[in-house]
Amino acid sequence: MAIFVQKGSSKMNIEVKLFFDFKNFLPFGSGKNTTIINLENGTTVQKLIEILKLPPGIPKNIILNGITVENDRELKEGDSIAVFPPMAGG
Repeated sequence: MAIFVQKGSSKMNIEVKLFFDFKNFLPFGSGKNTTIINLENGTTVQKLIEILKLPPGIPKNIILNGITVENDRELKEGDSIAVFPPMAGG
C-alpha cells in the first residue's frame, strides 16, 4: 500500500478506499483499491476529492468510518473513507 504525501505541512494519515472506476484515481503504487494519504489537519472530504482528482460531474457515495457523510465533513487522524459511484440494483 502506497502512502501519498500532500505537499506542505502534513499532519494526519487517512485511509482511502476507492471502488469501481474511481480506483483508477488512486496514486501510483497504491494497493488494489486502497492507499494511505497524509493530509493537513482540517482537510475536508471535498478537498480530498479534489486532491484525488475524482470527476466533479459524477455523484459519489461517501462512507467515513462506516457512516454516510457529506463533502463538507472534516477529516481526522486515522479516519477511513470509502468512495463509491452511484449504484443501482433490484
